[in-house]
Amino acid sequence: MPNNRNAAKANRQAQKHRLRNRAARTSLRTVIRNVHEATASSDAGAAEAALKAAAKKLDQAAAKKFIHRNKAARLKSRLSALIKKPRAEKKTHAGAKP
Repeated sequence: MPNNRNAAKANRQAQKHRLRNRAARTSLRTVIRNVHEATASSDAGAAEAALKAAAKKLDQAAAKKFIHRNKAARLKSRLSALIKKPRAEKKTHAGAKP
């Protein structure tokens, strides 16, 4: 229980911020999971679309200082590499002799 008006206001603000941050964190995890699922389904078009949506959401989170800009860049890089990986494996297997 807060002891004065300033502490009560800080408590109210902290609760609002916690809910806002929770929603933002959940939506970030969802778009990242969408990219993983699209990559697993081997649908290149869906994976590219999911990556584009995830990149936009990560950039917005970094712009609002919800996550650090380097973290956003790292996540985008890893997701991009994840999408490109199956294409590289297919090319190497296609040229290999049995």
